[in-house]
Amino acid sequence: MQECKIKSSSENKIIKGSSITEFITIIVVIAFSVFIYVFLISEIKRMNREKIIKQEILTERINKLEMYLVEVQKLTSESRIVSLAQDSLGLSRPEKNIEIISVSKNQIIQVENFIKGKYD
Repeated sequence: MQECKIKSSSENKIIKGSSITEFITIIVVIAFSVFIYVFLISEIKRMNREKIIKQEILTERINKLEMYLVEVQKLTSESRIVSLAQDSLGLSRPEKNIEIISVSKNQIIQVENFIKGKYD
């Protein structure tokens, strides 16, 4: 009978030992999972902060670019160029419209004949 008791007590020790290792393994896995979760959450927060900072930098650069474009438009406006030409260089605008060119009928006929002669 003592042999039976010895067997049963050694079996209990083995069962207790394996349950303790299982418990420790489960605790380690849970701790590792929690560590990974916390690490990933902190990385996500860091990346979101970085994204917001980069968006702000991009917005600032876009605004600066728009300010430069407005400045270029001011500097190249027709009214500014005309006033500079009149004041600084002493130029004046002609009374007639510059885009109208008067050509006599004879000149048109001469040009037509010249073109026909070239392509014939």
